[in-house]
Amino acid sequence: MKDLLIIDGHNYIFYFYRAGKLENTDIEDLKDRLISDLSAYGSQKECSIIVVFDAKGSSNRARGIQTVDNIKVIHSRKGETADTVIEELAKKWSDQRKVFVVTSDYLQQKVIFGKNIIRKSSREFSLEIDSVKENIRQTIKENKNRSRGNFYPLEDRLDPDTKKKISDLRKKIIK
Repeated sequence: MKDLLIIDGHNYIFYFYRAGKLENTDIEDLKDRLISDLSAYGSQKECSIIVVFDAKGSSNRARGIQTVDNIKVIHSRKGETADTVIEELAKKWSDQRKVFVVTSDYLQQKVIFGKNIIRKSSREFSLEIDSVKENIRQTIKENKNRSRGNFYPLEDRLDPDTKKKISDLRKKIIK
C-alpha cells in the first residue's frame, strides 16, 4: 500500500506562502495553488495525498470531502479543527502504511507522533516540493532539447512546387 501524506492546509499556506494578512479570495487562490503543487508532487512520488483545511466560520455539520487532481481535499465540519481531522486520519491509517504529516504546528507535531507516523515541517516539505518542481522543469527542458534535434520544419519537408502554391495562397489571403 502507498505511503500517505497528510497536509495541514492552512498551516502550510500561512507558512510557505506567507499569507498572514490576505483576504478570503486570496486564501482560496492559495488553496488552489497548494493543490496544484501537491498534484505535481504526487505525479512524481508514489503516495496518496490528503490536504485538510479548517472550516472556520462554516455552519456545515458534515465534513466537506472532494477529490481534485488526485488530491483528497477535506474541510472540517462546524466545531472541528483540521488538527482533529489530521489526528483521526493519521491514527486510522498508521497500522496499514507509513503516514507523513506536514505541519509546523508544534503541539500537533507532538500529538501525532506515533508508530508509522512521521512528521515533516512545512519548511521541509516546501523544499521537497521545490525539488520536485525543479525536476519536472529539467525533464521538460531535456525533452524539449531532445525533440528539437528530431524536428524537421514543415517547409523543409515540402517540395518546391507545393511551397510555391502555399506562398501564393498566403499572398492572396494577406491582400
